[in-house]
Amino acid sequence: MPQALIHCKDSVCRIIGIAVFLSLAAPAAADALREAAEALEKDDYAAAIPHLESALESEPDNVNARFNLAFACQSTGDHAGAIRHYRLIAAQQPELLSARRNLAGLLMRSGQFGEAAAEYKAISGAQPGDTQVLRLLAAAHTEAGNPGGAAGAFEQILEIEGESAETLVDLARTLDAAGRLHEAVPRYIRAAGIDPRFAELLPDIAARLDEAGARHDATELYRRVARLRPDDAAAQEEVGIRLLEEGNVRSSTPALERSVAIEPTAERHAALAEAYRRAGKPDLAYDQLRLAAGAAPGDPDKRVRHANALLQRREFELAAREYLAACEADPKHLDGWNGLAFAMFQLGNFQASLRAIQEAEKLGPAAAATAYLKALAWDRLQQYEQAAEAYRGFLAMRPDMEDETWKAEQRLKTIGKVLSKR
Repeated sequence: MPQALIHCKDSVCRIIGIAVFLSLAAPAAADALREAAEALEKDDYAAAIPHLESALESEPDNVNARFNLAFACQSTGDHAGAIRHYRLIAAQQPELLSARRNLAGLLMRSGQFGEAAAEYKAISGAQPGDTQVLRLLAAAHTEAGNPGGAAGAFEQILEIEGESAETLVDLARTLDAAGRLHEAVPRYIRAAGIDPRFAELLPDIAARLDEAGARHDATELYRRVARLRPDDAAAQEEVGIRLLEEGNVRSSTPALERSVAIEPTAERHAALAEAYRRAGKPDLAYDQLRLAAGAAPGDPDKRVRHANALLQRREFELAAREYLAACEADPKHLDGWNGLAFAMFQLGNFQASLRAIQEAEKLGPAAAATAYLKALAWDRLQQYEQAAEAYRGFLAMRPDMEDETWKAEQRLKTIGKVLSKR
């Protein structure tokens, strides 16, 4: 509510106000002021306005009368008139803070934020311990597009009140808006330390640090989030994967283990499997890949990873089943067909291996290893013409496979002798 200097709700204050009106007024203005006072006592601001204007024509320096006129204009919706009169009062009697408060509020409502900030700054200078004024000053600076000024106001509030989570977040957001994200981050962190509810802000801040290219800072913030929220599976997964990507296997593994323990998913099993693999724990990695494939039977990528682990364990029949299931889920899964070809070759099913290679070739040029496997399969079937053609195709790739290249050259010589006898 606007603040009236003379006309207030307390009856004693009203009587004193009338006495001040009349005792200070010149004879020419006395009648007008008396009429204004009677209207103000009835809260009839519209009726008081012409009497106050008449009095001010005779006594333009009567601050009390002008304040009441400003207040009456404000109460009847004439904000422009109220602002004009409050400005005159601020120039005449700058220490009259109630007038300056009303002026600042009206300036905010009318969108004159820079001028409102100047008024709140003046009020704050006169009442340096008033944090309510400082918050209004911060709001005015923010609306005026001056986040630096708003940040200064919040800093003052913190000095007066001590650290509170809400004010720290206000300051952090203001610094953030000013493009000073790195300065904002410690304030966000301190706020989350005081009130864990604000920890919800940290993942988004970390993501923005990441976008800004500050990956290390982002990771450290994710680690802090994980410590603040030890039972949050997503937070544990996020920091675990980031640490794994950065090569910090030792630190990533416990976080990923926690994420799986809290809420197991196919993705978390797969990530933990990778951590175990890099840590040189193939048996544990295999167990997690098996769980990942089981948790997402329709995900071909998960099944291929599981099949790859089975290959390493030389469980070729199980691997072939997983590769085949992946290819059935996604007929364009190149790694699935290549893996199936290798598993079938190891099982001695060379025809099935060649059929898988044929499917892989439909998806794009064969890799050198696949081309060599194709030659070997034809060779094992004693289909020497096809084998020779496949070996030549493999050698034409000039692959960086020294042993296989030598073997292919030798087999071509041998096959040539066999064919020449037919």
